Amino acid sequence: MANIDIDIDDILWGMSDREKQELVDDLYEDGYIAKKDDDAKSTDDAWNEEVYKLFNSKWRLSKEDEETILNITKKIIA
Repeated sequence: MANIDIDIDDILWGMSDREKQELVDDLYEDGYIAKKDDDAKSTDDAWNEEVYKLFNSKWRLSKEDEETILNITKKIIA
């Protein structure tokens, strides 16, 4: 059997956008994620844990803090 040396960059540059998307989707299904996405998820998890503490804690907030939080949610959702 012959050894063929092919540069992965040549393969990727030869692929269409659809083929690249299919490759990425297949890799994701196999459990691979981009390092930057993994880092973002980890900071999202920490953020979500902290924000979750606000649930059922309205009584602990000052009226000003409550209004600040509501204003932030209005900016995000609007």
